[in-house]
Amino acid sequence: MVFDLNAHTHKRASLIIVISLLVLSTLSILSMQSCPVSAQTSDAVLTGTIYDSGVDTDDDGLFNFLEIGVQINVSTAGTYDVDVTDLYDADYNLIDLSNRSSKYFDVGIHVFDIYLDGEVIYNSGINPTSVALIDLYTDTEDPISTEHDIPLSEDYTYTDFQTKPVIIDYKFNEIEREIILGHGKSIRITNIYTITNLGDNILNIEFGIPDDASNIKLRDEMGNLEVSEGFKTITVNLRENLYTNQTVMLYVSYYLPWETYVTPQNGVNYSLDFTFYEEFDWTIGELTVSIILPEGAEFQSSNPSDYLSVQKGGLKDTVTFAFSDVTPEDDLNFEISYRYLMFWSSFYPTIWVGVLVVIVSAVAFLWKAPAPVAAPIIPVPPENIRRFVDVYEEKARIKSELESMEERLRKGKISRRRFKIRKRMLDGRLSTISRDLSSLHEKIRVAGHKYANMMRQIEVAENNLEGAVRDIQRVKARYRRGEVSKGAYGKLMDEYNRRSEEAEATIDGVLLRLREEIR
Repeated sequence: MVFDLNAHTHKRASLIIVISLLVLSTLSILSMQSCPVSAQTSDAVLTGTIYDSGVDTDDDGLFNFLEIGVQINVSTAGTYDVDVTDLYDADYNLIDLSNRSSKYFDVGIHVFDIYLDGEVIYNSGINPTSVALIDLYTDTEDPISTEHDIPLSEDYTYTDFQTKPVIIDYKFNEIEREIILGHGKSIRITNIYTITNLGDNILNIEFGIPDDASNIKLRDEMGNLEVSEGFKTITVNLRENLYTNQTVMLYVSYYLPWETYVTPQNGVNYSLDFTFYEEFDWTIGELTVSIILPEGAEFQSSNPSDYLSVQKGGLKDTVTFAFSDVTPEDDLNFEISYRYLMFWSSFYPTIWVGVLVVIVSAVAFLWKAPAPVAAPIIPVPPENIRRFVDVYEEKARIKSELESMEERLRKGKISRRRFKIRKRMLDGRLSTISRDLSSLHEKIRVAGHKYANMMRQIEVAENNLEGAVRDIQRVKARYRRGEVSKGAYGKLMDEYNRRSEEAEATIDGVLLRLREEIR
C-alpha cells in the first residue's frame, strides 16, 4: 500500500480553511445582531418638544426676542444646526421670520435655544400661537429631522414685543389722473398709482386728497380695499404686506363739488381752477393729467399753456398734460377755459324723458295681466347670510394670497420651502372654508326663489371664473412653447381676462345684495 503524504496534507489544509471561514461568518453575524451598524440610525433627532418665553433685554417691559428652546436627542456627539422658520396665529396668518444657530452637543437630551426678533413680530400685527417649521441639520443641505406646526405654550400678543419706528419711504413711480366734468354739475376724479416701497414692510399707504371729496373708493387689481379718511388725506389698508422694493398698483376715485372749482363767465364760457395734484411729500416720477370736458364743450385755452395734447373724441374734448420728476416745490395749479352751450345740459334729460314715457306706456299695457303667484319665502337667519358673505370674502382673500405667492415664487422673492409651508396652511384653511360655504349655500338656497337665484348666479360665475383661469394658464403655456403668436396671445388674454372680470363682478354684485339684506 502506497501512502500519498502530499494529498493527505492538502485535504487537511482545505478542511482547516473551510472551518475558519465558517467561524468568521458566524462571529460576523453575531456581531451585527448585537451591535447594529451606526449608519442605520440618525446622529440626532428632534423630540417634538419646545419651550418658549419672551426675553426682555433692556428692562422696558417689552420682549426684544421670543426664545424658542428646541429639544434634541443626540446619539452621536458633534456640531448641529437648528433652523426655526415662521410663526402663525390661529387663523394661519404668517409672521415671516426665521433664525438658525449652530452648537456642539455630547450624547444625550439637550435644549437648543433659538431667538426670534421681537420687532418683526410686533410689526406683523399678528398674535403668534405656533411655530411653522423646525429643521435639524448636520453638515448636509437636507435636514436630518423636521417638525411642523408646534404650538407655543404661552399666549402672546404682538404688542408684548419691542418695536422700533417703521421706516416709511415709498416712491410714486407714476400717477395717471383723470378729471371728468359731467353734465350733472359733478366732477369725478380717478387716479391710478404705481408705487414702489423703499422702506420697511408696510400694510398701509397714505394719499393726499381734497378735504371736500366724497364717495371715496379705492381698490387694487383684486378688488376693493378698506380706506380710513383723515383731513386732506386717506389711508388705504393693503391686502397684504408690501415688502421692500415691491411695487403695487392702486386705483382711487372720488367726487368734488362743481361750484367750488368751476366758474361760469357769461353763461357760455366757463373756467376750471384746480391743481394737477394735492399736497404731497415725495417725488412723482411721471404725472399724467387728463381733463375730460362735458359733452358738447369746446376747449378754449389753458394756463399753463404747454399741454401735451387736445383730443376730440365723439362729442368730448380731452386736454392732457404730462410732467416728470414732480416735487412738492412745483406749482401744480392750473386753469382751463372752455365754451359750453346750455343746450347740452338738457340733451340727455330729454332722451331719458322719452325713455320713461315708453316704459310707463308698457307698464300700463301690461297692468291688466294677471300677477304671478308669489312663491313662499322662508326667512333666512341674518347670521347665516352674514357668515356666508364673510366666509366667501375670506375664501377670495386666500385665493388672492395664493396667486400672489406663486408670482413671488416665480420671481424668486420667496423660497420654495417657505412657499410650500404657507401653501399647505392656506390649502387646509380653504378646505375648511369650502365645507362651511357648502352648508351655508344650501341653507340660503332653500329659503326661496330669490335666494336660490343668487346662489345659482354665484355657481355659474365660479364655473366661468375657473374656466377663464384654466384658459389663461393654458394659453400662457402655449405662448412659452411658441405655439401662439404674440398678437393671438394678446387677443386671447384680453378675452379671458374680460370673462374673469365679468365673473368676479357678478359674484361681487350678489355678495353686495346679500349684505344689503342684513342692514
